[in-house]
Amino acid sequence: MAEFVEKRCEEMILELEQMERIKLFDKNEVRGIAKKRKEHEYKIERHTKCKEDYLRYIQYEMDLLKLVKQRREKLGITQKKSSIDYSIANRVNRLYKQAIYRFQDDVRFWIAYMKFCKNVGFQSCVGRMLGKMLLIHQDKPKCWHIASQWEIEESKDLQNARQLLLRGLHFHPNSTLLFMDMYKLELKEALIKRNESEKKEESTEEDSETPKEWKRVQVIYEQAFKRIKDIKFIIELLNLTKEFENTEFLQNRIVSDMVKEYSNEPLLWDTMARRELLETASVNNMAMEVDSTEAPSLRDRILSCNEIFQVAVKKLRNEEIWSLYIDFLLEINQENESLPNLKRKLLKTALSQGHQAKNLKERHYLYWIKMLSTDKKDDNTQSKLVQVLGWATESFPNNEKLWHLRLNYHLTTNDDELSNGLFKQATEQLGEKSFPLWKTKLLHVQAKNPDKVQEFFQAALFGPLNVAKEMKPLYLEWAVLTKNISETRKIYNSITQQPPFSYELHKKMIEIEIMQPKISVQNTRTAFELAIMQFGKHKPDLWIDYTMFEMKHGDPLKTGEVHTRAVKTLYPKLTDKFIFEYTLLKANPDFISMSSRN
Repeated sequence: MAEFVEKRCEEMILELEQMERIKLFDKNEVRGIAKKRKEHEYKIERHTKCKEDYLRYIQYEMDLLKLVKQRREKLGITQKKSSIDYSIANRVNRLYKQAIYRFQDDVRFWIAYMKFCKNVGFQSCVGRMLGKMLLIHQDKPKCWHIASQWEIEESKDLQNARQLLLRGLHFHPNSTLLFMDMYKLELKEALIKRNESEKKEESTEEDSETPKEWKRVQVIYEQAFKRIKDIKFIIELLNLTKEFENTEFLQNRIVSDMVKEYSNEPLLWDTMARRELLETASVNNMAMEVDSTEAPSLRDRILSCNEIFQVAVKKLRNEEIWSLYIDFLLEINQENESLPNLKRKLLKTALSQGHQAKNLKERHYLYWIKMLSTDKKDDNTQSKLVQVLGWATESFPNNEKLWHLRLNYHLTTNDDELSNGLFKQATEQLGEKSFPLWKTKLLHVQAKNPDKVQEFFQAALFGPLNVAKEMKPLYLEWAVLTKNISETRKIYNSITQQPPFSYELHKKMIEIEIMQPKISVQNTRTAFELAIMQFGKHKPDLWIDYTMFEMKHGDPLKTGEVHTRAVKTLYPKLTDKFIFEYTLLKANPDFISMSSRN
């Protein structure tokens, strides 16, 4: 192994000397390059070969080549490219070939090698490698795709690409990827032939319905349609066809076949409706049971499109077609410069129909509510908004956003009896997810009935566990702002032992105590001790905060006692974190700020 490595290192000497001679690198840098290469060479010569060793060596040489180019540009050095730049590129080429030979099953090496060859101008090397890749990986459609795309994009050889794709389809007759590649290739060639024939002023008209240059395209399409029973794929073929000129006859053929084969697929109707909107001249929709008109205006096309969807929702009667219908109307409503009233009217009608059919999604109700909320504030609109809010929560009783919107609206009407009943209904339905509603209701009570706030907090403490937990620190905050510290301490002492326990409650009380003009060390320690009793095993930050408090406001001599208790109390996996932060704190008390801790 050593003799091979030494031989290759000797072959690099001239290259390294040239680097130093033309001052691309200094002496120390050249030594570093030689040392690094030698390390990589030994790694790839080990008895047990490793992909990562090759990848690291290749990446090192690629980075070196990039650095050489950067220094050439910066220093204006152009000489010795063949003995430096090309030498590095050839080394990477050799490494890739070795890696591919040793790890033939890893397609990533083949793909990376092709990209490398393209970047450094070694395209001729790829042609020889493609055949080997396909021989080994003929079971992977992706490889046939890669090979054919190379022939099309780099070699500009459509005939070779066609042969590769035909062979690929022989092995993978149901590959959507290969059929798409083949179809696109034939479309391109048909367009080239048509343009050539037009330049020669040759007639492209044929006795048959299909122009001769498009016949091969049609054959590929027919095979794809026959073998692959997937409407999404056929729609992709249709969309690809639309990108090419003079393909209306082929588009009509695809549409006709889709109508016959996939009349019960929602995507078919969505595609047909969207084509009706985008086409300047309408497509024949007789098979879709919709009358067509000639040279339609935008209004006519929107109405025709809507009519197709109306036929579809009556025929299919499922959530998917309704979603496609509503989503389409939402899309066209994003553009408000043309026919905004018509678009909005169609959307509102469709939303009402979708609700009646029980096929609206949550996001559709949310948009409907938003739309009504921004409409002109008259009695009819407000009445409709109330109705839709009710429909939304009935359809999705576990959706917190919909309940929140409904409650928020009724709180603004000042109908306390109605809003109280709705709040009770919503919180019972949502249970643990109802905290946002409690918070909204709290703000309302604080603004309208401040004398009932404490009663509201007490009710919240007996609500769902998550609500009670989140409300406790808010209760303290309210108490200290509206009452006094003595009352706040009483409230804290009364709720601190009441499940569910809240870490944020203790943090809030400690924060309040430290903010007092005259800090009560005893009361603050009590809050810390109660927090430790409930959360001391898994909160190292709590012990750090306690230590900081004693150092700044209490008795610094007690910090040792806090440290001992923390080490004994904390779970073993958390002890190291505490000891590390404690050591930093003792060394520099300002290193950690209590106000910045979570």
